[in-house]
Amino acid sequence: MEESLAEDLYSDFAEVAAPQEFEIVTENGVRGTVAVPHSVNQQDYLSQGFAPPTNKIAILLHGQGGNRNYCYQKILAHKLAAELGYYSVRIDFRGCGSLAELTDPRGRVLELDVEDIESVVARILEPSQLVEGRSFVLSAIISHSRGAVAMFLWALKQHRLLQDPKTAASAVFVPNLINCSLRYRSHTVYDRYPLLDEDFEFFEQLAVRHGKLLKVKVTKQELVSLATAELLVLRKLPPEWSVLSIYGTKDDIIPKEDSAFFANTLNRGAYTHHLQIIDGADHNYYGTKVIDSESDMEEYNPYGLPVTKRNLINYNPVAAACIIKYLRWDQELLRFAERSATLTTGASRFKKVDGIANFRDIGGWEIYKPNFHTSKDSQARYFVRPNFIFRCANTATVHDTGLDALKALGTKKIFDLRSLEECNKDVVPQGLQDAGRVSAPVFSTGFYSPDQMALRFTSLLTSWHTFAKEYDHMLEQGVLLFRAMFTHIRDNPGEPFLFHCTAGKDRTGVFGILVLSLAGVDKDTISKEYALTTYGLRPDHEVIRQKFLGGLAKFDGKENSEQMRDSIIQGRKNWTIEENGFQNLISSRPEAALATLELLEIKYNGVISYMQQFLGFSLDDIEAIYKNIVCSDLQRTQPQSFKL
Repeated sequence: MEESLAEDLYSDFAEVAAPQEFEIVTENGVRGTVAVPHSVNQQDYLSQGFAPPTNKIAILLHGQGGNRNYCYQKILAHKLAAELGYYSVRIDFRGCGSLAELTDPRGRVLELDVEDIESVVARILEPSQLVEGRSFVLSAIISHSRGAVAMFLWALKQHRLLQDPKTAASAVFVPNLINCSLRYRSHTVYDRYPLLDEDFEFFEQLAVRHGKLLKVKVTKQELVSLATAELLVLRKLPPEWSVLSIYGTKDDIIPKEDSAFFANTLNRGAYTHHLQIIDGADHNYYGTKVIDSESDMEEYNPYGLPVTKRNLINYNPVAAACIIKYLRWDQELLRFAERSATLTTGASRFKKVDGIANFRDIGGWEIYKPNFHTSKDSQARYFVRPNFIFRCANTATVHDTGLDALKALGTKKIFDLRSLEECNKDVVPQGLQDAGRVSAPVFSTGFYSPDQMALRFTSLLTSWHTFAKEYDHMLEQGVLLFRAMFTHIRDNPGEPFLFHCTAGKDRTGVFGILVLSLAGVDKDTISKEYALTTYGLRPDHEVIRQKFLGGLAKFDGKENSEQMRDSIIQGRKNWTIEENGFQNLISSRPEAALATLELLEIKYNGVISYMQQFLGFSLDDIEAIYKNIVCSDLQRTQPQSFKL
């Protein structure tokens, strides 16, 4: 988030072609337009610059008098699809846009808006309900003005549900809440409308209804619900709910000070709230200065923004760019890494073990949807057991001080997931053998270091979205190893252990996904825990690069090497295997983990079914394993910083 606004947001306003879209209707009658990533229906999408489709979905909410296609809503939906591979659903609240008039005599009160959000969330999160064979994670809610009030009220309700173990399983956590032009001091609505006049019943507002600009009634009760909404309580929203607020300097509907109130209230720690100001934009992100000459264009529109039919600068693409940037995976991971740097015990998640990169504890996450209940206390809160399961990169370069650190951590066994060929290329220190190292390759034969895997499995070079194919291969071929490690957990609850491959990313990542899935950790956390390797592996990047380039040089010139290169590059301009392919190889995109979680859910019918049918465990075995990786802490009374 350090680039200048001019460089990062005013760079490209070319319109994105409309992707495939379809309409949905919820149980309570809300209608929405689902935008599908362009890459879903285009075979050569990489060469066209479209992002691969993800399992992420966003909900877009309009404001007072708005509809699903006004302001930046449609622009943003299309850019989310094209640039981030997001699905999105933009809705008309009941009584708005193309929907029938409300029958509720109170009008569109906030209570009804919250119900509408609940109905949309329920509609899109059921596996295969929205798109056959897809399972989604609600990654963002993007809301404008009044719609943001409903969004925050809904989020506060989910937070309350999460705090009670009896209701936590029914709650939905969303890591990114985006507030566009929301009023903070609700009582200032009284300054805008004569709500205190006894004879005031409604006012008429121009709004698009059924494709036409019509006058619609806004009732006194509807406005009072806005004027009495209490937003000071947002300070209770945990830091896991990251918020982006976007305001224009020419907004004459919302007092300018309100953006500062939001910034102060929602600053709950590093990266928990980001305030973006768009100079010259009004409430709906349009300019207020009429551009009627070329000199005006040069003075007031130096970045060449689009101009409306009324000759006003259109800042909606800037608002969309702000949101796109905020939702980039690297920005999300930055926020996640900051708030998850320590375990519930207060200890650091990443451990300093000299000579070993990417070393971290996978415990400490709170579990809101446990697969089994191990405590008789209905108020028990469950956590992944800390200081028990550790993951890392190659251990062969461990220093003596690193061996001391392993001993201090209490590790009794080290599962080396690398192939025998990989292990034979390294001299394993005797200290590792003494520390309980066992060779436990995921694959029984073959040389499977990251550089060699890249040559055999182009999926690890092409893009993050092809990782799931290789991870599926690991789930099928690694059953003996995964069974051995789960058996260790079942039979040795008092013996902390470590598992690793070469980079501590792919084979290690798949087992980490299995463990956290069994514990019942939410998908968002599992995917980002996997992605923490982005930071943990940095010390080894150059070593891996040299091995990769060496292996690539040996492969070039051999039969079919050019075809392999073409199959990886796929027509992308200015894209090389040496640089871009390597970046894919070392990447740990959370989207890759989400795709693997979808595999577990859709193909394998969940982690428990996978452990029964593929690993050969009984349900009693699985529950015993679960009990050893999960703990309850009945003494904790403060809200946790880990989530659903």
